[in-house]
Amino acid sequence: MENECPILHSPFSILHSPFSMIIFLYGSDDYRRIQKKRELIAEFEKKHSGLGIGNFDFAAKEGIDAFEGFMRNQSIFETAKLAAIDNAFEADAKQLAKLLQPFLNDKAASILLAEREKPVKALGFLIEKPAFFQKFENLEGAAWEQFINAEAKDSGLHLASDAVRFLAAVYQGNSWALATELRKLSAWGMGRPISKKDLDMLDLEAAPNYWMLLNGMKAPDVRTRLYAFEKLMALNDPPAKLFNILASQWNAKLAQFAEYDFAVKSGKLEYDDALLDAIL
Repeated sequence: MENECPILHSPFSILHSPFSMIIFLYGSDDYRRIQKKRELIAEFEKKHSGLGIGNFDFAAKEGIDAFEGFMRNQSIFETAKLAAIDNAFEADAKQLAKLLQPFLNDKAASILLAEREKPVKALGFLIEKPAFFQKFENLEGAAWEQFINAEAKDSGLHLASDAVRFLAAVYQGNSWALATELRKLSAWGMGRPISKKDLDMLDLEAAPNYWMLLNGMKAPDVRTRLYAFEKLMALNDPPAKLFNILASQWNAKLAQFAEYDFAVKSGKLEYDDALLDAIL
């Protein structure tokens, strides 16, 4: 059964758990998922050292071989290990399962994976005990507003309730853009609570609704597509994120996006150029 693993809220207990050393973070909220990944790596480094951390990209040709070498060899300077894997699902699912399963109950090393998608059946053990796992879905309602308040506090801001509601509406489904906006507001240096009126004075646009803009990139009219593209790029979302979301939703251009993806990974194209070409 797919459940969030509650122990993930305590990084200290994860990285010293006697039960399992595979940690899997997944879900559509890229910002919160990546923040958790960074938090876990920082906790490991605080307890041990950076010498025991290995970063591996399975989209790269040498990624899996480098990972296997890291897991096989023991450093004389650091006994604890943390292998952080990017683009794990770029590897063949059966090969990846065979690679990871021996470490489910291995006490000698931790393996950390963070992916947007839920694992396929062959990798289903990643969201089952004894693995540790946590799902990061886009927040809504009260949970979304609580997140905004927490992020504002971390940025040294105090938001009035009407400002929180406004930001919640503007950035619904886009925590990356919200965090970016809060960092901009923190540079403003206001000593009192920031209200909706203050945000109006800053000319913050109320709403390009994120998903509405994504759908706008598929509109029949090229002017609408270009407008939506410009607004989305202004939100400072990673172009790779926009590309992957659009590719998963635009069935009519699935083959075309596959060609773009190959071109990007071959170094012949950038994600923003691929997006622009797709909508023109």
